[in-house]
Amino acid sequence: MNTSGMDGLAFKTVLAANLHETKNILAQLMLRLDNMDSHTAAVRDARLLCQQVSDRMVQMLLLFELQAERLVPRYEAHNPADFLAELRENARSWVDGRLRIDSEEDGAPDYWYFDRSLVEMAMMNALHNAVRHASARLVLRTGVRHGRLLFEVEDDGAGYPASVLSAQQDEPLPVSQDGTGLGLYFSALIARAHVNKEQHGELLLHNGKAGGAVFSLLLP
Repeated sequence: MNTSGMDGLAFKTVLAANLHETKNILAQLMLRLDNMDSHTAAVRDARLLCQQVSDRMVQMLLLFELQAERLVPRYEAHNPADFLAELRENARSWVDGRLRIDSEEDGAPDYWYFDRSLVEMAMMNALHNAVRHASARLVLRTGVRHGRLLFEVEDDGAGYPASVLSAQQDEPLPVSQDGTGLGLYFSALIARAHVNKEQHGELLLHNGKAGGAVFSLLLP
């Protein structure tokens, strides 16, 4: 196919549309895997791989938005506890009993205004990282911290390396083979895109008391 007659905008539009369509096809494949009677490790791994490919495609679409300076959250009211419960159930379907996944919702507000699609992207990336590195347990949290909505993922793995904890959030981290650094960079951008009364959202990374990685997304 000769694309020489297409301008840059048209080509990007077609490419973005195809990414969306491929992502939808992956979602259908994941649904079929979910409906399979087999709960073998192979099926569990296939589900996780499909979700990871889907996440990479979403990140590509986010790059288009960033390049076009169109990364503007679409604020709607959502129940944080319900949102967290859906994330927990999705994660449980990936791990198929291999890990214990708990949630803590103390002090969660009845509703908060945020872009569900963007926040879900950031949290799914955090969950995939946590699932890969956890030993036996994950904890998902939501609540209010210093006047901002908190979404948090904590695992019981080895924790973030010093290179990640010392990196600046406005620059991409060195990207590992599993894409961890790029995912954290996107999550930081998503947090900062959320603004309320000149207060921006923030991504905080640290290691917990037990040594595991703690991913904290704070939204104004």
